[in-house]
Amino acid sequence: MKNVQFLITLYAIAVMAACTTTQPDYTVIKGATLFDGSGSEPVSNSILVIQGNRIICTGSLEECEIPENSEVLDMAGKYVTPGLVDAHVHFFQTGFFDSRPDGLDITETYPFAEVVAYQQLNPQRYFDAYLCSGITAVYDVGGMSWSVGLQEAAELNPNAPHVAASGPLLTPAQGAPFDLPSDKVLVPLNSKEDGIKTVQYLSALGSTGIKFWQIRSGDEEYMSRVEAAADEIRRQGNQMIVHATQLEQAKAALRNGTTLLVHSVSDQEVDDEFIQLALENGTIYNPTLIVSSGYMLAYRAAADIEPFEIHDPNHCVDEKTRELMETAPQFREHSLFSGSLVERFQNFDPETDRVNETDVLNLLKVYEAGIPIAVGTDAGNPGTLHGISIYDELEAMQQAGIPAMDLIVMATKNGALAMQRFDDFGTLEAGKLANLIILEEDPSEDIANMRSLLHVMIKGNLR
Repeated sequence: MKNVQFLITLYAIAVMAACTTTQPDYTVIKGATLFDGSGSEPVSNSILVIQGNRIICTGSLEECEIPENSEVLDMAGKYVTPGLVDAHVHFFQTGFFDSRPDGLDITETYPFAEVVAYQQLNPQRYFDAYLCSGITAVYDVGGMSWSVGLQEAAELNPNAPHVAASGPLLTPAQGAPFDLPSDKVLVPLNSKEDGIKTVQYLSALGSTGIKFWQIRSGDEEYMSRVEAAADEIRRQGNQMIVHATQLEQAKAALRNGTTLLVHSVSDQEVDDEFIQLALENGTIYNPTLIVSSGYMLAYRAAADIEPFEIHDPNHCVDEKTRELMETAPQFREHSLFSGSLVERFQNFDPETDRVNETDVLNLLKVYEAGIPIAVGTDAGNPGTLHGISIYDELEAMQQAGIPAMDLIVMATKNGALAMQRFDDFGTLEAGKLANLIILEEDPSEDIANMRSLLHVMIKGNLR
């Protein structure tokens, strides 16, 4: 009996000790080389002090004291940057043709309505893929109305990146095979009233930006509808986003106040008028260098020319996406894969044909002109997978001639500016959310070192 009483007493003491143990009030990351995202010189042997989900001090050991009751993480020899921002994604798209039947109609195998329903109900698999890749914020610049609701859902989710979303796009196109009767991606701009009502509706939903997909720049009547919608965007305090891959389209967009161009100008070299308009607007340029060739890689896999390779040592890509890409050759007998088209797919060289030469030329002209550039992948399009595609995009931009140090800014600060969230994240400074990544190797020496990811902190939570 005495032994039983003794054990009860010991248990009570242990419980009391556990109850009185205090959780640390602060998290301190010390010793790493710090890139704050502003473009400033890195701080060696740095310190970051985090309270809750916010940074309260960052800099050198002389500038920040370690508070009492801190959990100190020694990251000597490592590298810290803000969390990456992918400023161009689409949550309704899977990375394969099941969500883009306009590229390859496989709806008999994957009914489009079921694909989209699954996308709406299961965003967490992409949230996980983004965080696993070091991406702590994403901008969905075109999707169905439900994508706007992801903004609040992600903000409340400790295991999700921050999300901005624009919702359905205004376009001259009359319907699309990736629309549903109950919800659309593309809204035909058939009148001024159509544009105004769409802007009002999406703004009331809480959209971050109103996107136009293509512009008939030579059509006066159509441009009058664009102008009416652009005026309403300004009245609503929203921002104008445009998909324009031709120079005249892009300049027409800029004349109407576009602040975010979400693709490269690909048809010809940008001119002085384009550069001046972009600088006057404070427009951000998002080149999406790899997305077009991503389609070619997906076509080659579906035609059983070459398997789709997923370079994913951290296992960020979800199993459903992996299965889609691995089973792509089941469509080798599709009617699309015949004649000259197959020859085109066979002749595509993944090493030399990855990026369009005009896109590279214009990226460098935009960069040299001082127009801000954001990194975005167009993830969800066939061959451009959610999460890991940011590495290919960054490396393509570096190969085009952008220095790694500037790419860090483009992938952090400028992405936050595009999302209109720069007050919250994008740089590592006091008062901002603790969104950061810790790397094994120096990203300023080679942007491919972004792949050496060790830890991700999102909203103050270290993963």
